[in-house]
Amino acid sequence: MSKNSHTEISTASLTEKSFESLLPAKLRTASRLFFTPIEVAKTAAEWLSEDDSEKILDIGAGVGKFCIAGASYTRAHFYGMEHRESLVSIGSQIANHFGLTNVSLTHKNIIDCTFSDFDAFYLFNPFYENLEYVKRLNDEVSLYPDLYQLYLNYTEKQLDSLRKGTRLVTYHGNNFEVPDSYEKIREAFNGTLKLWLKQK
Repeated sequence: MSKNSHTEISTASLTEKSFESLLPAKLRTASRLFFTPIEVAKTAAEWLSEDDSEKILDIGAGVGKFCIAGASYTRAHFYGMEHRESLVSIGSQIANHFGLTNVSLTHKNIIDCTFSDFDAFYLFNPFYENLEYVKRLNDEVSLYPDLYQLYLNYTEKQLDSLRKGTRLVTYHGNNFEVPDSYEKIREAFNGTLKLWLKQK
């Protein structure tokens, strides 16, 4: 069996309902807007790990829902980077609840991350709330329009510097952070989920 084949770690107990039941009440109402649905996360994780990528990074991981789902359905190790410390704490507790050892959530800003430390990447429109004040998750961090472009430019530059064949999955968003060196090779969920492959 491939090291990234499906595993029965926690798949029976991981559902939208079981995940949301572990969230604080104030986050349950925000879950649909900010966190990846389980079925979408499962597909994205399969795409990212089908070339045996071992270290998958979710940029702007929130409570780690994508990482937790991906770690439940594949044998890859999922790393979540999130700039809200409270969400990292909640997500780590949920990962422990499901008995997952292949999830690591870190309190970190995007500009302090070196992308070459990882094999594949997931982006669920992580910077957009800098442009939409009313759609921010909470007031734990400072959000400004200028940060949107800063983070976008940094991500594009880092992705462009990676090896040929690097996999990237985006969910929603305008994909401005995807460099021209990547080609879209697959999509699902009415085109909202896209798999990109670095060509040069």
